[in-house]
Amino acid sequence: MAAASFPLEEFDEKFLTCAVCDEIYTDPRVLPCLHTFCTKCLVKWRKGKSHFTCPTCRQQVRLQEGGISSLPQYFFMNSLLDFRALHNSEEAHAQCQMCKSDNKVDGRCADCRLLLCKNCITAHRNIPALKDHYIITLDDLKNPGSRPKYTRAPYCPRHTDQRMAFYCQPCAKLVCRDCTITEHRPGPNHDPQEVSKVAQKYKAGLQKLVEKTKHTDDVLKKTKQTVGHELTSITTNCQRVRKEIKEHFADMRKKLDEEEKKVTERLDKMEKDQKEPLLREEKELEQNIASTEEGLTFSTDILDRGNDVEILTHRQQLEDRLNALSSTQIQHKALTNNVYFKPDTTCTNLVECFLILTDEPLFITEAPVESLPTTCTVIFRPRKGQVWETNPQVTVTSPVGQCVKLDITKASGGEFRAVWRPQISGKHVVCVTAGRRVGHNSLCSSLTVDVRSNNPVLRFGLNGTQQGQFNTPIDLSVRRRSLYVADTYNKRVQVFDLRGNFCYSFSTTANPASIAVHIDSTIVSQCAGQVKRFSPSGELLHQFSLSQHCTDPYGLAVQRNGRIVVADKGKHSIFLFGADGTLVKQVGGQGQGNWQFNEPCFVCVDKEDNIIVADKENHRIQVFDENLNFQYKFGQQGRQPQDMFGPIGVSADSRGNIVLANIGGTTDGIEHSKELQVFRPDGTWVSTISSDRDKLNLPHGVAVTEDGHVFVADPGDHCIRKYRYM
Repeated sequence: MAAASFPLEEFDEKFLTCAVCDEIYTDPRVLPCLHTFCTKCLVKWRKGKSHFTCPTCRQQVRLQEGGISSLPQYFFMNSLLDFRALHNSEEAHAQCQMCKSDNKVDGRCADCRLLLCKNCITAHRNIPALKDHYIITLDDLKNPGSRPKYTRAPYCPRHTDQRMAFYCQPCAKLVCRDCTITEHRPGPNHDPQEVSKVAQKYKAGLQKLVEKTKHTDDVLKKTKQTVGHELTSITTNCQRVRKEIKEHFADMRKKLDEEEKKVTERLDKMEKDQKEPLLREEKELEQNIASTEEGLTFSTDILDRGNDVEILTHRQQLEDRLNALSSTQIQHKALTNNVYFKPDTTCTNLVECFLILTDEPLFITEAPVESLPTTCTVIFRPRKGQVWETNPQVTVTSPVGQCVKLDITKASGGEFRAVWRPQISGKHVVCVTAGRRVGHNSLCSSLTVDVRSNNPVLRFGLNGTQQGQFNTPIDLSVRRRSLYVADTYNKRVQVFDLRGNFCYSFSTTANPASIAVHIDSTIVSQCAGQVKRFSPSGELLHQFSLSQHCTDPYGLAVQRNGRIVVADKGKHSIFLFGADGTLVKQVGGQGQGNWQFNEPCFVCVDKEDNIIVADKENHRIQVFDENLNFQYKFGQQGRQPQDMFGPIGVSADSRGNIVLANIGGTTDGIEHSKELQVFRPDGTWVSTISSDRDKLNLPHGVAVTEDGHVFVADPGDHCIRKYRYM
């Protein structure tokens, strides 16, 4: 923004104030998240560390060589501070700081930071060494229409008398005219051009990102509005139901006081259960909107000002931040169920007054999803004099006509429950039947349910080198609330939270093919035939070579005692190494028997340190104890849901469940899906996950979370997907 578009009457002290020290900015610097702070405040905040979190949004900041001084200056803020200083000097009747006379101040040199009288301004401009200095005058202050744009370029640190008026694109660096003759001479490695030409090229792209982020901001606001309406709807609906409850029990107050309390408490719980996820979603939306609008405000200001130097200085930060903001995943599940009160006004039996979520005696409280457990509840309360010979039975008929009977358990208050795990999507018919005594009719009720496909609940990443982008991510690992991704051909590890928000990254110097995180939070990776152990912040602690034993190492896992398991698909073997790299044991060889493998790619360890191997070309899983002694195996090639085809990625949760990714393929003209499978610890098949939208392209490594989700690395699409599996 030009200084001319920011008149004195709009000088906002809060806008010019640092959020840390609560004072006017001193040498303001801009962080990658686009928040601005004083240099001295950031020096204190970082506490001597090379990385720290933003004081406002807590985003991780990793400093380059040079520390805080490597962060870009906020040129526009400096210009506003110059105008403010000149404005304050006029009000305070300050004197010239150059000639030390009592002459009235008429201007200020933004480079020298000196207040100047009219004579010193003339002298300043006539001195050759100072001719390029940027001077603002009281005339500029009083006549906004005549103020020039603030386009002053900084001086070169190597050639201190030259301004950096050129930009070397291969180096992504501002340089001066002398630099274009010395270190940045035009050639195969350097291409210095005038900043005005280069800035225009980037400005259009940044403007598109601003528009894209504005769209995301609009969607966030609309979704928040929808959530607000639904919260109001829940409140209104539950208030109406509460009134109906009170009206019904008013006629039977003496007998029904206790029952009214129980039913009201149940209603309160239903209201709370329905509101809680929406309140959490509303809070998250407010946070996302705030973060998005802050980024948009900063980006829009820079683009509106048309300051070429500033655009080039912040270009990379703007691209990274706007890409992250515009890629925000927005998912909102609309409110589908209302609460109804169903009293029996003809009966004095108290247990016949109850609350349910539909008008039917059979109901399902959540939208069923393929492969996930769904609870079916049956309200079954005989009237006085009715005798039932059997408990109700629940059956489910799938879209292809397959009928299964569910195991049903009796709950309190005449309710029965059955857990159903649908294996395909589409319309299913859930039916409840129960027989009354001989000579009377039986109960029969049915409910048609549309089962949704188990699509990813989250996807993030695309091909690129920026933060949050990937180049063939092969493997990943979860530890506590962090997700670690082996960004293979970018030669780095990227760390995210479990919502896919970027935290930080560090270089591995070689292509990481697999990754595991030890219980002490150190990170172990197999990089181009070497096992490397890093600290949680990315510092290399130890490494050893696999070349003496392995020919084509791929996946690895780390046991609690620090020993490392490596799968070698070249030797069709599994190796167990000590933490220092000493070979402890090797098993394998190509074949189909126990202890033998055919291109094992990934391994994992469970909570007991048992070693689980995805035996890819044998289409099976083999399980060993912690010392590589064979325990059991399961799986085979086939077309049934429990059969495997090319199991590659494998992970085990704290309950012992095994989740694996099948890479799929075609044999004898039969297409085998790229899908996920879930098995019990003993190899019993639980479910198969194959989404109908955003399908897996080339699934590789998988990692499970404690809340029943699994992350899948897809190097074919350069992205990470997240599914619910329990």
